[in-house]
Amino acid sequence: MTNIVTPEVRLLAYTTIDEKAISEYMGIQDASTDAETLLTMAGRNCYRSFHRPNSKTYDDADYLRRTLGEQGHWSIAEHATATLYFTGVSRAFLAELTRHRHLSFSVESQRFINANDANIVLPPAVRDLDKEDQDWFLLLAEESIEDYKAIQTDLNHLPKKQRNEAARGLLPNCVETRMVVSGNLRAWHEVIQRRTQPDADAEMQEVMRLAAKQLHAVSPIIFPRRTTNPT
Repeated sequence: MTNIVTPEVRLLAYTTIDEKAISEYMGIQDASTDAETLLTMAGRNCYRSFHRPNSKTYDDADYLRRTLGEQGHWSIAEHATATLYFTGVSRAFLAELTRHRHLSFSVESQRFINANDANIVLPPAVRDLDKEDQDWFLLLAEESIEDYKAIQTDLNHLPKKQRNEAARGLLPNCVETRMVVSGNLRAWHEVIQRRTQPDADAEMQEVMRLAAKQLHAVSPIIFPRRTTNPT
């Protein structure tokens, strides 16, 4: 019986700062994350305002809300990065996410990894169906995987990599894949903002909301809880 998996997103890495180096130019505020401190320094460098002359934007949070949210100066958010690990997502999701070219991807290879025991990701619309209809969807997916196995057997005279690359054409888009994805915070914000809209792909909406929750730890200002817009 094929395993059904659900999406998970984990934060693997993110920008950290050299506090000693930054403090030579600008005071570091305890309430700010490393990414927010870096963005603030980058923005203040443009105007040489490290001394925080405006009381309304003295705090990094107020400064970033004004600079990003009100003025739309998102270039400073390109200095900080974050890396996420996506599991339990489909090949269809992969095709959607890789359209965002400012992100960097390392994706599980169907040429080197045999898919005989592939996991299945149920599309959100299928998860809303009753069990009988879900089982029918799974049956069709499993039939494709059985065809994959049959071609593997027919091509047994070839090296593993060549067998896999030929047989993978039979795999359905609902097969699970895993990927490590890196991007700067401007890129992540844009992807999340676009892909959580009501008319976006349903799986993308679900997974990007999970991504936003992980990125909240990197910058609560850019990725606040329950929304993707800086407030």
